[in-house]
Amino acid sequence: MIASQKVMLHVLVKPNAKKTALLAITEDALHVSLHAQPQDGEANQALIAYLSKRLHVPKSQITLKRGEKSRHKTLILPLTEIVQAWLLNPTIDE
Repeated sequence: MIASQKVMLHVLVKPNAKKTALLAITEDALHVSLHAQPQDGEANQALIAYLSKRLHVPKSQITLKRGEKSRHKTLILPLTEIVQAWLLNPTIDE
């Protein structure tokens, strides 16, 4: 969903994994494994840091809109050229 030069991403996270990586991309969500623990917001911070690095967007511009204490999360971030290119041709981590 693209609105006002921002994009809303639905993410399904798997915390406490061996490594942080993008596992799969489905019509419903990005599936991301996180090495961080699901406590004290560690997994949320790790997810934002991962997406920031992968999509070249400052962490301060990525907002967790929904799912603070859930595996199902909704994030909002700016629709940059890099983000748009990645959304059109996403790749998973190997």
